[in-house]
Amino acid sequence: MTALAACSQAPRCDRLLVGAQVHTPAGVQRLEVAVEGGRIVALVPPGDAGAWRRSAAEVADLAGAHLYPGFTESHGHLVGYGASLEQVDLRDAASFAEVVERVRRAAASLPSGTWVVGRGWDQNRWPEKTFPSHAALSAAVPDHPVALRRVDGHALLTNARGLAAAGITAVTDDPPGGRILRDAAGSPTGVLVDAAEDLLDRAVPAPTAADIERRVLLACEHLAAFGITEFHDAGTGRMELAVLRKLEGEGRLPVRVYAMLDGSDDQLLDAEFAVGARVGRDGMLAVRAVKLLADGALGSRGAWLSQPYSDEPTARGLEVTPEARLADVMRRAAKAGFQPCVHAIGDAAVTRVLDLYERELGPNGRTLRPRIEHTQIVRPADVPRFAALGVIASVQPTHCTSDMPWAPARLGPERITWAYRWRSLLAAGARLCLGSDVPVESPDPRLGLWAAVTRRTPQGTPTEGWNLPEALTPAEAVAGYTSWAVYAAFEENWRGTVVAGNAADLTVLDRDLEGGGAAEILQVKILRTVVAGRDVFVTRSGT
Repeated sequence: MTALAACSQAPRCDRLLVGAQVHTPAGVQRLEVAVEGGRIVALVPPGDAGAWRRSAAEVADLAGAHLYPGFTESHGHLVGYGASLEQVDLRDAASFAEVVERVRRAAASLPSGTWVVGRGWDQNRWPEKTFPSHAALSAAVPDHPVALRRVDGHALLTNARGLAAAGITAVTDDPPGGRILRDAAGSPTGVLVDAAEDLLDRAVPAPTAADIERRVLLACEHLAAFGITEFHDAGTGRMELAVLRKLEGEGRLPVRVYAMLDGSDDQLLDAEFAVGARVGRDGMLAVRAVKLLADGALGSRGAWLSQPYSDEPTARGLEVTPEARLADVMRRAAKAGFQPCVHAIGDAAVTRVLDLYERELGPNGRTLRPRIEHTQIVRPADVPRFAALGVIASVQPTHCTSDMPWAPARLGPERITWAYRWRSLLAAGARLCLGSDVPVESPDPRLGLWAAVTRRTPQGTPTEGWNLPEALTPAEAVAGYTSWAVYAAFEENWRGTVVAGNAADLTVLDRDLEGGGAAEILQVKILRTVVAGRDVFVTRSGT
């Protein structure tokens, strides 16, 4: 019906995308896609496309490719991703010794005294599976302060030079919502968890506006190559927002950005709340959400649990932000019409955020579409509360497949069944959106789709899938990156589906994600990424 109705329009367009299998709400159809002014103006059966071909300024032949709504990354850290592409990459380091060696090599090319910054280490990948002490790092890199962020971003490792630069000693108190790990003598080991990271971050030279701009553009270049057309930025700071607005104003923002303001910055919140929610005229930048932290991460035992960790009975995690602060920002955000988005991983944190949403937002809360970011461990009694309160579960499927080797030890046999429970939430009527938490995980949506559908690693383990009843179907997983994701950003009336009138945000693949079975997902090639009708990525080789 959409295609036939569109044909009654005068045949005029900037671009005509021909030869594709188009994934529309009505199913997969062989249609030509006419684009004008950044919007889809018509979906035309091939036999009716002659006049459109003659009027089009450009005709792009997609040669049988599959054209999808543009993929959306529903939770990531834009500048953090760009920074990670410039820093020492520690993601696949198989031991602490390998971390030390990579940092030593990087330091050798820098002037003495320069900070060495890296990201991605994960002690769960190492043979000993314990947090390190800085001695070996300090011995290998004595003349440079070091700041190495853990893969989840919720812990930092530094050396003796870094501890000295930050003024962290045996008498330094743990800050509220944070933890300085210490040895048997009480001396800092160099590992700082959650709010304790701020002690070191203050000593690291702050990025300039030029640094942030470079990192935004670098991140967007990589995102576009993964088929991403919009990015939900979880924790946009003041300088980052200024850079994003500059790029938007100059027409240089390649990928749409949905900014969640850093909820710890009252100066930023006061300024933005006073003006109100804003979406740019072309929809490239939206500022209408706030990001808060209820707890830390499971991998660093900062996720706040209702009962102690099974593998550390003295720990229950961290309440990163006090309840009163969460409640205050939620109230202020709601009054200003901003969507609250709260990081909650542990079951106690999820319960607290649901309780606060119910209490502070009241009966009109669902109009704000409140979100819980990560939603990793959910008690059975809390599952139906998501739908009842209109709370969106923003989940990252690759967290499940990355965490499954060690998460059962953290949680024990009962609670592990509460983890990464996407099917349970859907069955109870909740809405989901999917992402990666980049740079914690790769933003490649193929990896997220694979994890969501199979609950296996890309290498295929475990063969039967991990707690497979909680998996999504291929169609649901695709929706998580398209129509579900745009709902989570209030955009369902103008993007997220391939229909006439919607934004021409498109991801073009070499094959069908849904029709070929799970085995096809990791084989898919991203051929073209289109944002507002413009190509932001076109493959040169098909790889």
